[in-house]
Amino acid sequence: MNDGKTRFAGVGEDWKGASALAGGKGYAQCRLGALHYRRLGRNADGERKKAILLLHQTPFGLAEWVDIQPLLAEMGFDTIAPDNPGYGMSDPPPESVTIADLADNLVDLLDGLNVERVAVAGHHTGAAIAASFAARHPDRTACVVLHGCPVYDAAGREKRLAQAAPQVYLREDGSHMSEIFSAIHSRAPIPRGLSTANWGTLGAWWAGFDTPTYKAVFANDMAADLDRISAPTRILTDRDDSLHEQDRQVAARRADFSLEVFSDGGSFSLMLDPRKWAERVAEFVSGAIAEGSAQSR
Repeated sequence: MNDGKTRFAGVGEDWKGASALAGGKGYAQCRLGALHYRRLGRNADGERKKAILLLHQTPFGLAEWVDIQPLLAEMGFDTIAPDNPGYGMSDPPPESVTIADLADNLVDLLDGLNVERVAVAGHHTGAAIAASFAARHPDRTACVVLHGCPVYDAAGREKRLAQAAPQVYLREDGSHMSEIFSAIHSRAPIPRGLSTANWGTLGAWWAGFDTPTYKAVFANDMAADLDRISAPTRILTDRDDSLHEQDRQVAARRADFSLEVFSDGGSFSLMLDPRKWAERVAEFVSGAIAEGSAQSR
């Protein structure tokens, strides 16, 4: 919950707009084109901070971390939040893009920023990319946080890929925007969810509803990536999230993964309670990296 002192930009009725994302932004030229990112808390004067790579859910873009990223930076982490290709201000990927391609694209980002190893944290779409990154690049992965795992069997993937994307038609009265907002806000229909829904509406309108990145999630066999992860991994889940059962199945599949119920809410819960999310992830990342350092001595 908001602590009553901090006025978060992704929570409540007080809309701050783009000013809430001031600072730390740049572009990295990657194999899938220009990747837009925001980096806060970076190393300076020889300081070596723990780096956390934050990968957003569809359709928010890096704005999903609008409140979480500054909190983690204040806690002493080097945080890097990219817009997934096709979202926010990043270049769109080719139609044939795969989750593996999106994971490999992040290596170019880290190389460009001179970051060797990261804790990688992903939410929904971001979780699929994070799992692939950890599976394909174990030498670059310190630990993993997966919040909402889009794991589907072959039949489930085929069904999701067959679903038609929403069609949006421009109307003179602007009601096309209000329809998008209403659909997104219905997932957390409370005053605290107004700013959250507005970020989602802007992200959806900017990206469109049938992006190659989003379709790649449903063509991806995430279970195969999960089986290959060797880094310490925490699963966060929300009881009212559409992926809650998949999260439980992932934890059962990998007994070495820890499972934590983050909330009783849905997929917007991390934005609605940014301090709790930052604190829980900071604790896990710090412990996992410390344990790894001790074992390497």
